[in-house]
Amino acid sequence: MNNKKIIPFDRSGEFHFNQGIKKSEQNNKRDALRSFRKAMELEGDNLAYLSQYAYMLAEVGRGVEAEHILINEFIQHQYDAEFYFILSQAYVIMDDPNKAFLFGVQYAKNRPEAGYEAELEKMFDVDISDEHEVEREADRFTGQHIFQHLFMNARIEEALEYLNSMPADIQEEREFRNLKAMALLFLNKYEEAHVLLEQLLKEDQTDMHALSHMTLLYYHTAEEEKYHASLKKMEVVQPLDDDARFKVGLVLNFLKKYERSYELLYPLYKKQSFISFQLLHALSHSSYHMGDMEESKMFWNKMQTFHRVSEAYSPWKKDEAAQKITDLELEYLTDDDAYRRLLGIYRIYNVFPRDAILGHAVWDTIESLDDYEKLYISFLFQGLKLVRLG
Repeated sequence: MNNKKIIPFDRSGEFHFNQGIKKSEQNNKRDALRSFRKAMELEGDNLAYLSQYAYMLAEVGRGVEAEHILINEFIQHQYDAEFYFILSQAYVIMDDPNKAFLFGVQYAKNRPEAGYEAELEKMFDVDISDEHEVEREADRFTGQHIFQHLFMNARIEEALEYLNSMPADIQEEREFRNLKAMALLFLNKYEEAHVLLEQLLKEDQTDMHALSHMTLLYYHTAEEEKYHASLKKMEVVQPLDDDARFKVGLVLNFLKKYERSYELLYPLYKKQSFISFQLLHALSHSSYHMGDMEESKMFWNKMQTFHRVSEAYSPWKKDEAAQKITDLELEYLTDDDAYRRLLGIYRIYNVFPRDAILGHAVWDTIESLDDYEKLYISFLFQGLKLVRLG
């Protein structure tokens, strides 16, 4: 057969997009979704293809996934204001009028030539009398929403950069100072975080966000007395709202107070509030350490929707790794032979995931080892480079 006679059939993004529109009109949402996705994969920068894919995701009940994709693309497109409109429309489909309205306000503010403000007033049956205050509320809400998205997906530096790009007067509000302190804390900028948190708690000792962050700071800086005093307050004080409940629950989970963490976070999951990578990650760990393996795996699997993580980092695999470290500690690090101890350190270094050693009791044993062995630990775990002297 002469291959030159074969007429190539190039199915472009436009072809799949048109197929998607056709399937959508026929109410065949599953096939429409598949076609829109293919169009988007072929031409990722085409906002029409992206938006239709997101809208169809929202229509079939996968709104969280749609939001995740759109915000990621919003950031990738250098905060193109067109995304405020796309997100607003997606929230309309998801029946979330508050988000739909406030993201719509941001679009109207950034694209005044589009005349979207009149449409907003008609769609939501509101009369915007104080336009400036509405715009400020939109700044607050969308700013916090995008910051949280970046933060929850471990993009801390980007989250802090975004926060610093917001209007200066909004950055000075309590809520945003707390967000900044949280980002600084997770970037190990303890001194800067401490200054902010100290001022926040001086203004209001009942600020559960600031108290949570300060407790974490004391934990990381090994200020034992202050840490335990803050932790005691966190464990006994009842958060006043879901936002504080979420924050305190996450921090207590990190500090291995699993039962109290679960008690605070599980009601949020039942209400479908704050559903995120962090919430599901915390509940997976709490469930596991409370003995419910089936529920732990369920939360772990749901978490993958937001960000795929290897099972090696699951609570059960990390527990296995921690036990292996304990076994190696007993076998090698208590030996009188220095070479056996060095071999033990090397074998512990090769336990995966490596963060299983964080907070492990083996550090008490390591502290009692000779300086040469401690240097080897620094060489392996911290990349310390040794230069021969003399």
